[in-house]
This record gives sequence, C-alpha cells and structure tokens, in this order.
Amino acid sequence: MAQQPLNQEEVVLGEEIGNVRLITLNKPRQLNVISSEVVALLAKYLEKWEKDDAAKLVIFKGNGRAFSAGGDLKMFYEHRSDDTCLEVVYRMYWLCNHIHTYKKTTVALVHGIVMGGGGALVVPSNFSAVTKMLYVSSQNNTI
Repeated sequence: MAQQPLNQEEVVLGEEIGNVRLITLNKPRQLNVISSEVVALLAKYLEKWEKDDAAKLVIFKGNGRAFSAGGDLKMFYEHRSDDTCLEVVYRMYWLCNHIHTYKKTTVALVHGIVMGGGGALVVPSNFSAVTKMLYVSSQNNTI
C-alpha cells in the first residue's frame, strides 16, 4: 500500500487499515498541541471504533518532530476569562480515562517532543513504544 500525503487541514487524522485504527495528531508546526478541537476529534474516533467489531487495535502517533507538546497554551491565554479552558481540561481528563478503560488494545508510538497533555495521552495506553526524545533545556531555552 502506497503512503499517501497527510491532509494538512485536519488536526487529527483517523485511518482504518484492516483491523488497525490509526490516529495521527497532525499539527506538526505547532508540535501537535492539544486544543479543544483535538480532544473532540480524538473522542469521536475512539467512541466510533470502540463499537466497531472489525477494529482490534488503536495506534496513536504524532506527525513531525513531536508526539505532542501538550495543551495549547495560546488557547488557555485567550479564553482565560470564561469556562472554555475548564471544559477542555475536563474533557481531556475524560479522554485519558476513556483510553485507560478502552475495550480495544491501544498503542502509543512516541517520537520526539512529548510534554504535559501529550504524556497524558501516552500513559493510559496499553503499550507505548518510545524512541529518542527531545527535551527543552531551561538554561539556554533551546530544544
């Protein structure tokens, strides 16, 4: 099967390949930050595939040099005066619990930067395959 280019407009891609379901975080220029849209799409795919008898395995991965740099801090800053941020945090906790109790096997393929909410997606998976990761240096603010 030939590799097709990723759709640049979609922030989360869901693919069905035989019995495998692949979720790709697709905001590489923003290090796959987790926004309210990302959380909603992840939940949508997981709920759909949990009911699908053909789905046996769900794999999470990130596009680009990061699995996920965590929550979208810009979103939190812009909406600090309303309940939007609280709602996103609540939904993210729900999503992590849903992954932890998911009825299908889940695998996180982690490469590159992973922080905060990105790590929260990895921890509840049944299995994690982690390659060399990049860390932010607090001394000179470089990656």
